[in-house]
Amino acid sequence: MTVPTSAPREINSLADKLLEIHDWLRDQLVHLRAEADAHFAARAAHQGPGQPPAPGLGLQIRQRCLEFCDTLTFHHTAEDDHILPGVLTHHPQLRATLDRLADEHRALSRTKERLLALLADIATVDADVFLTAFDRLAGELTAHLEYEETWLVPVLAQVPFPPAPTGPQGR
Repeated sequence: MTVPTSAPREINSLADKLLEIHDWLRDQLVHLRAEADAHFAARAAHQGPGQPPAPGLGLQIRQRCLEFCDTLTFHHTAEDDHILPGVLTHHPQLRATLDRLADEHRALSRTKERLLALLADIATVDADVFLTAFDRLAGELTAHLEYEETWLVPVLAQVPFPPAPTGPQGR
């Protein structure tokens, strides 16, 4: 199965950087769902009476999910700690939008933690339960990214990336 991957984008602004990260997150959701489907199909094919689950694919999906979840946490923490406060300083009229984005970050964190709890036992977790939890995270995250892009991309498009050096050398 071929999984689509976003083409690299030119990075000239903070909006471009945000979109690059969002593209990666979306691509990973597609890859992870395909790997989860493959894992559960292989597990079903190899689990007969007295047969252990196929460990290789389970380990792979576990590692990839952990990497994805760590990156998502890092991304949302960076937004909460640096991006959203900076936007609020320059665009106080967006307070309600920024509050909603921060609330969504917390909700996504809870959904992600539920998925990670299931992931801890990927070898025996019920496939439907895991895939439902994964699809919930994917749906919530996709909706969040779309909302965030609607409001933040126009604002961040005016911020150069990488930022200009500051200090005596960068003047």
